[in-house]
Amino acid sequence: MKNIINNEAKLKIVDLLNPILADEFVFYTKVRNYHWNVTGPNFFGLHATFEKIYDELAEDIDAIAERIRALDSKAPGTLKEFLKLTSLTEEVGVYPRQSEMVQNIINDFETISNEINSAAHKIQNEFNDEVTAGFLYGMIEKYQKTLWMLKSSLVKN
Repeated sequence: MKNIINNEAKLKIVDLLNPILADEFVFYTKVRNYHWNVTGPNFFGLHATFEKIYDELAEDIDAIAERIRALDSKAPGTLKEFLKLTSLTEEVGVYPRQSEMVQNIINDFETISNEINSAAHKIQNEFNDEVTAGFLYGMIEKYQKTLWMLKSSLVKN
C-alpha cells in the first residue's frame, strides 16, 4: 500500500495530535488524582468510575502517541512538554467535592472532544488522512457515551 500522505502533511497532522496527547495526559492525571482523593456518600461508585475513566484514557494516550510515531514523528513524552502543549488547567492542592469532580471531568471531556473533533475534521478534509480522522472520531464517540453517563449522575430527581 502506497502512503499517500506527504511529509509536510504528516508534520501538520502531528502538530494537531500533540496538543491532544498533552490534554489527554493532563486529564488522565486529574482523573487519577480525583480517584485517589474522592470522599463522600458516593465514594465507592465514583472511585470505581474514575478508575475506569483513567484506565481508558491511558489506552487512548498510548494510541495517540503510537499514531504520532506511525506518522514518522516523535511523540512528546515529558510533563514539561505536556504542560506547554495542554489547554487544560489544574488546581494544585484543591480537592473538590464529589459533584464538582464529576463536573470538572465533564468539562474536560467536552473540551477534549471539541479539540479532537476540530482536529479530525481538518485531518480528514485538508490532509485526506482518513485513518487518523477515523481513529479520532472513534474516540469522540466513546467520550460522548461517558459524558452522557457522567451528566446523568448529576441529575437530581
